[in-house]
Amino acid sequence: MLKNSPKRVGETIAVKIEFDPNERVIAHHPKLIKALSLNKDAKAIFDNLRPSLQLEIVRYIARLKSEESVDRNIARAIDFLLGKGRFIGRDKP
Repeated sequence: MLKNSPKRVGETIAVKIEFDPNERVIAHHPKLIKALSLNKDAKAIFDNLRPSLQLEIVRYIARLKSEESVDRNIARAIDFLLGKGRFIGRDKP
């Protein structure tokens, strides 16, 4: 992966770590909010998921480019929450 990496074995590097106080919030897609509000069972399951899985679903949908992809994947997310299929490479929650 690194150019000439076998020649770099044993190389010493300096790493600096800093605290970043900025909060990073990914906004829920409005269509996801609407779909969850229309399906109370899916909303209840979503609210009870561990935060990391909630974030994974929200982030996946937020990064989609086309409205068709958003619509299709929100339907898949609702089915996933209701235990009817796979989503984001996972079986039912």
